Amino acid sequence: MPSRRTRSNTARRSPDEHRSRNTPAYHSRYGHLTFARVVRSEWIKFRSLRSTFWTYAIVLLLGLGITALIAFTIPETVLSQMSAAERGRLILSAATGGILIGQLIVAVLGVLAISGEYSTGMIRSSFAAVPRRTPVFFAKALVLFVCSFIVGLVTTIAGYAIAIPALTGKGLTFEFTAGTMWAILGAGLYLGLVSVFALGLGTILRSAAGGIAAALGVVFLLPIILNIVNGLTNIDWLKDVPKYLISTAGQALAGGTNADFLPYQNVLIVVAWTAVSFVAGAIIMKRRDA
Repeated sequence: MPSRRTRSNTARRSPDEHRSRNTPAYHSRYGHLTFARVVRSEWIKFRSLRSTFWTYAIVLLLGLGITALIAFTIPETVLSQMSAAERGRLILSAATGGILIGQLIVAVLGVLAISGEYSTGMIRSSFAAVPRRTPVFFAKALVLFVCSFIVGLVTTIAGYAIAIPALTGKGLTFEFTAGTMWAILGAGLYLGLVSVFALGLGTILRSAAGGIAAALGVVFLLPIILNIVNGLTNIDWLKDVPKYLISTAGQALAGGTNADFLPYQNVLIVVAWTAVSFVAGAIIMKRRDA
């Protein structure tokens, strides 16, 4: 028999109290973890860093500075000695000249986007919120790619806005063709992909110094080393290797030339380099302790 105090306490409970004790708690759908929310958190982290703004500002300013330097300083006597094909490529080269420097800068940014979290320990908080880990890596790569792609587009379009008036005033003719549009898109695509490539290297090495050295080594030093070796040796198969480098194919996307390869083949080369680095980084992030 229940005591009088127990019966009185039970009688005092309201129907709402009985319902709350007997039914499970309801979780709002707004508390569920989704990939869109992971992307949003990575975007907040990325844009809140001052280094992000200054890095992209340097890409834009240096790109436009190189374009202006080429367009305004080249003398008309040199232009008169060029063939029609060389004159047509000059405006394209001037407008996309900043990509040569921009690829190095976004590569450094791609490494710092992940190595900074490992050095500060923030990555542990990210993994605590997203235990599967790979959504964090995918979201970080997506944010980095989109931002670098947009900066590449803006830099190239602004470069054309500087190069066309400067060089047409010296007697060059310019026609906006489908190739010009592909060069603009290709420049943005290359900067986006090379930043993700560097992100993968930074995830593999987990060191800012090591990741930057590896990224700049592949993008900048490797073509120079291969050209020196090819000049000193006479190995046939080694002469074809530079065509398959990410920097060679990437510059071809921005309007340069890469012998024996069509535009879509250059895209595949850059994507292949990026995919290898990205997949390796995702696997290592999943298996290695933070």
